[in-house]
Amino acid sequence: MSITTTPLHPLFAVELHGIDLSKPVSDAQVREFQEAMNRHGVAVIRHAAPFTDSQHVNFTRRLGPLQKMKMLTMVGNSKSRLAYPELIDVGNIDNDGGLLPEDDRRRAYARGNLLWHTDVSFDANRATLSLLAAHVIPPEGADTEFADMRAAYDALPETMKKKVDSLVVEHSIWYSRALAGMSDVSATEQATRPPSHHGLVHVHPGSARKVLYLAAHASHIVGWPLDEGRALLAELTTHATQPQFVFRHQWQLHDLLVWDNLATMHRATPFDDTRYPRDMRRTTVLEYAED
Repeated sequence: MSITTTPLHPLFAVELHGIDLSKPVSDAQVREFQEAMNRHGVAVIRHAAPFTDSQHVNFTRRLGPLQKMKMLTMVGNSKSRLAYPELIDVGNIDNDGGLLPEDDRRRAYARGNLLWHTDVSFDANRATLSLLAAHVIPPEGADTEFADMRAAYDALPETMKKKVDSLVVEHSIWYSRALAGMSDVSATEQATRPPSHHGLVHVHPGSARKVLYLAAHASHIVGWPLDEGRALLAELTTHATQPQFVFRHQWQLHDLLVWDNLATMHRATPFDDTRYPRDMRRTTVLEYAED
């Protein structure tokens, strides 16, 4: 069966039909899926019932090398509650199935997800696709928003395009966490994830379109005065997140939401996370295999 699409936004984002990850997926469907992602940047696959963690991971492995969950120093050496190291736990549930305590540092770390960002831009090996599965969702709130960074680049004045095309930006996970209010990070913790440098503009490998590569992790422009560089990054982020470039996804149980980190930015939106559980599991494809 061929994959078909239903538009969810005038510029990008679609619902995919004709692919069910709870069943075997052919090589032809994988190719169609990748082509759809290159065109649309964000896609939703609705499932009537949950597909398993093994199905989630095994499908994503067919798309490229996967990021593995890194337990940060700040949360100790406890194991992830999930069986696969390639599953990134972005929920608010502890290993015993209860809500994380309000003073748990994982909550403070997760608040950075409320800022506009791109997954893994703080590493030298960037993320390509992210696939987020909804196992438990709260009764209200917790939508996810996306910005089309290809359309945002296209809409820039030519003078701005010339200004930004060759600039390089330093990205740091600790910069975004500081913006979100997490200031008590030790030097040892910071050393677990050093900053990385990426072009402010790149050509998307699947579509050949130019893209603004921004994120809350973007600390400063290399070689520019700090304040001047951050002012430009803030200006570009404001431009890229105007309503005409933004799609808001309202979650349904068992949704699989897929996005291209080299073509979009995204952010979580708030909900009462001290009252309602949210079990979300993400796989993330990298540009190349980690050492």
